[in-house]
Amino acid sequence: MGRNAGSRGACVISWAQTEIDSIRAAPFAALAIGAQWRWWGKATGIDRHDEILTLQDPLGASHLHEHAALAAARVLRGVGLMPENAPKRAAAADPAGDDTGAPQGFVVTDGVNNYPLTAVRADTGDLLVLFDGCMPPMDVDLFVIEHSGDREAIAASSGQAPGVICFTPGTTLETPEGPRLIEDIRAGDRICTKDDGAQEVLWTGQRRMTGARLYAMPHLRPIRIRAGAMGEDRPDRDLIVSPEHRMLVKTPSAMSLFNQPEVLVAARDLVDGHLIVTETGIREVSYIHVMTERHQIVWANGLETESFHPANACLDMIDAAQRANLLDLMPEIAEDPYRYGGYARRNLTTPEAAILQYQAA
Repeated sequence: MGRNAGSRGACVISWAQTEIDSIRAAPFAALAIGAQWRWWGKATGIDRHDEILTLQDPLGASHLHEHAALAAARVLRGVGLMPENAPKRAAAADPAGDDTGAPQGFVVTDGVNNYPLTAVRADTGDLLVLFDGCMPPMDVDLFVIEHSGDREAIAASSGQAPGVICFTPGTTLETPEGPRLIEDIRAGDRICTKDDGAQEVLWTGQRRMTGARLYAMPHLRPIRIRAGAMGEDRPDRDLIVSPEHRMLVKTPSAMSLFNQPEVLVAARDLVDGHLIVTETGIREVSYIHVMTERHQIVWANGLETESFHPANACLDMIDAAQRANLLDLMPEIAEDPYRYGGYARRNLTTPEAAILQYQAA
């Protein structure tokens, strides 16, 4: 039977009826505290005669998860989504399950009420969401405030693994025709590169980071590099980038330590609390990707920095339509993003960047 938002009792929907940060049917690994989540369509009630299953504590209560999984399996069999001879449980396969195989709980809020949900995977392989008690409103932006899911998946979606390597609106890139705003650059346009002259842009993408996500995950906040922070007119005006975006660093210490005259260092590893700071005044931000045929050094606000490299980004965090366009251009990077090619310069790890900063001081 169908259920409307606001109904009580346990209900189930398909994960395909959900979106995370405006990405429909996003990978479960993208679910993280602070993420924007919504659902649409009809939910199926898990009722047996007049009995309604109600979960009291979906976070950390594995027996309730199993109860919900059994109820979900019963409903799925009833509508033909699970074979009758399948094991009488809903299998919580990775990444929507913990090490014990129990389904995973998360809580969303509309700012007034909190709604506990449970993710389970049916024996058919379909990922499902169980609503506990009062259903959250449909077609409304909700925010994840608790999550008991796989910690490695959460880390991957929160920037502690490959994340977003991007510019922000208002940044200018050097082109053969002069500086152009990053948001105006499209595939087919040409930008200036340090090593190969003018190069065609093959793909651009954009990702919006909501204020709720930035509030819940301050390590995702952009980095502001003040004018002149890295030398005269480097940059020529303040540059705001994602924390993982790498800047070209040229010091004698780079040669003595790494046998390279120039290295790439993530903006977060350059923060000094004075000239390079975490940007706390922005309520939300859009990150913009620009990719050329190979990894390049480009000029952003007069400062040498990197173009997009798929191996330095979590492809699952790119909008689904934009990711599809990217994979149409380079299908080989779906399985191995390093097949895109090598890096324009050596990428320093956080410890290496710290050593470089200490040596240069």
